[in-house]
Amino acid sequence: MAALRPATRVLARARPSLSSLARLAPKRFESSNSAQQPPRDLEVGELQGASFKIEPLRRVGEDPATMRARLLYQSRKRGTLESDLLLSTFASTRLATMTPAQLAEYDRFLDENDWDIYYWATQDPADAPTQQTQQGQQQQQQQSQSSSAGSVDPAAQQSPRPGEWAQTVGTFKPAYRPVPARWADSEVLALLREHVESRRGSGRGGMGFMPPLEEYKM
Repeated sequence: MAALRPATRVLARARPSLSSLARLAPKRFESSNSAQQPPRDLEVGELQGASFKIEPLRRVGEDPATMRARLLYQSRKRGTLESDLLLSTFASTRLATMTPAQLAEYDRFLDENDWDIYYWATQDPADAPTQQTQQGQQQQQQQSQSSSAGSVDPAAQQSPRPGEWAQTVGTFKPAYRPVPARWADSEVLALLREHVESRRGSGRGGMGFMPPLEEYKM
């Protein structure tokens, strides 16, 4: 037994204490709200969750005619069909009459993410979520999860909107994308929203087709 005592003491010294384990263990039971930080505006070229940022290319010494031709191309060749139609129709009506200051602002605006531009121009500011609405949505989601499987979803009883399939009625609502502070008072964004409103509704043409190049007056 005496020969076993040194080995026992070595094992006791190697065993980590409970206090050290508590320090190393992840704090799983802490409130997640304490770790949350207030949201901030993503910078131009910054992608959510990415560790890098794409710096925009700035042109220097461009004459107005060359700048308008380039902005026309950038308005027609975007990354999504929705932004192609939105910005190409906007350029066909506004680009020729823009002032140099508006052209410079529109140039910077086109460096933003395509989906951000689309939602900033088309979403209703009244749909901006507040803290109370976010809490209400969380409570509603918890109640729906705890309800029985045989309950009827109220969304399934609604009539489908124009262009919406009956089996998907009420299931899609795009997330609200707040406008960052750098574009809060943007004249170009205001013009783009006016362009959307002028084509919204039946009989106003919508954004169905990209205008031919012959319709552009540079």
